Amino acid sequence: MMKKLIYLLMVAMFIGAATTDIFAQKKEDKVVCFKSNMDCADCEKTIYDYLKFEKGVKDLKVDHASNTILVKYKDGKNTDEKLAEAVNKKGYEAEKISHEEYKKIMAEISENGHEHQHEQHKERE
Repeated sequence: MMKKLIYLLMVAMFIGAATTDIFAQKKEDKVVCFKSNMDCADCEKTIYDYLKFEKGVKDLKVDHASNTILVKYKDGKNTDEKLAEAVNKKGYEAEKISHEEYKKIMAEISENGHEHQHEQHKERE
């Protein structure tokens, strides 16, 4: 009888430990990148100020020189699609690109520089 009780306690502890590990797993952060159609620093600020208050957003990089947006967010709190919709809601495009494409664009901008002479803010609908 005592052996059965010890065995049952060990099984219960094992099951308890296994389910605790499953429920304790944290949701990973996700990164999504977009190509956009910003015209100037004001456009960049508009998008940045809007996205920083979206659910789950942990880090945000908006760059009008490269027309890119990088959002790091908590999985389960938001989605790539909802973040794109938020950008669209402000009147800007949000074409999803890979993180590798984003890095390539940023490297090109860094290497070649960016001319600000042609910036002109356009009215959005």
